[in-house]
Amino acid sequence: MLRRAGTALAVLAALSVFCFLMLDLAPGDPARSVLEARSGGRPVPDADVAAARAAMGLDAPLPVRYADWLGGVLTGDLGSSYMTGRPVADQVADALPWTLLLAAVATAFSLAGAVALGLAAGLARSEAVRRGIGLAVFALGGLPGFVAALLLLFAGSVWLGWFPSGGLGRPGQPPDAATVAVSVVLPALALALGHHFGVYVRLVETGVRRVRSSPHVAAAHARGLPPGAVRLRHVLKPGLVPFAARFGVGVAQLLAGAYAVEVVFAWPGMGRLALEAAQTQDYPVLLAVVLITGAIVVAANLAADIAAARLDPRVRLVREA
Repeated sequence: MLRRAGTALAVLAALSVFCFLMLDLAPGDPARSVLEARSGGRPVPDADVAAARAAMGLDAPLPVRYADWLGGVLTGDLGSSYMTGRPVADQVADALPWTLLLAAVATAFSLAGAVALGLAAGLARSEAVRRGIGLAVFALGGLPGFVAALLLLFAGSVWLGWFPSGGLGRPGQPPDAATVAVSVVLPALALALGHHFGVYVRLVETGVRRVRSSPHVAAAHARGLPPGAVRLRHVLKPGLVPFAARFGVGVAQLLAGAYAVEVVFAWPGMGRLALEAAQTQDYPVLLAVVLITGAIVVAANLAADIAAARLDPRVRLVREA
């Protein structure tokens, strides 16, 4: 665990250097973009741009700017937004909980659906059932996240009218728990179905079908254990090892897809924050979004390794060796 934690810190450090360098090489001038956005798109004098660059610290050499930014991050200071002047930490604190909520609900939907369908396909004796589930999985496997979002938006909001079309209640009013619960369903379903859901079902099905004919399963049946206990303890648990390893890696794609889904459903999360920052070249906000997203992905991969080790003791033996 300590070795993996050190590797995770090294990955985050490399990610910060890479993103800082890429943003510095990006075309355009952040100072000019911010001033033009504040002025409604009107041209800005070069003297005002130079003064803004000095105020933002953009006239310092790249290593100096990176060292100043990194020193602030290590002390909990993510800087201030070029556009609004607000501390970036406050903007992230407003947006991150909504993205985490969306990702958590989508993860729950994806986990429950993949395990249910994969277990049904893996234990099914009927070829028609397996082919039907396989066909549905194949269709979902080629469905991009934004397409799933638009289809669910039309079906759930326009056609059936069961869910709101986007946002969280009325503008300017804090949403209550019921409003949040209703509003999160469509974007979470779009996120779950549009990102590797078919792959997850296939992994569960393959793992279950491989394990169900193992000698330890036959021995459990011979001991007279209830069929439900055999399926849960001796078939499903070891059969989930490939799925658990892949599911943790898939969190990266899920988070990336969450940003696109947030834009479609006007969800007040990190996706909208990143989009607004990219449009105005608000680099402190973009760096914070990338760094926090990378930290979540690294933590998810570590959690997946731990889950795989808990599900299959042989993984622990290999890692310890």
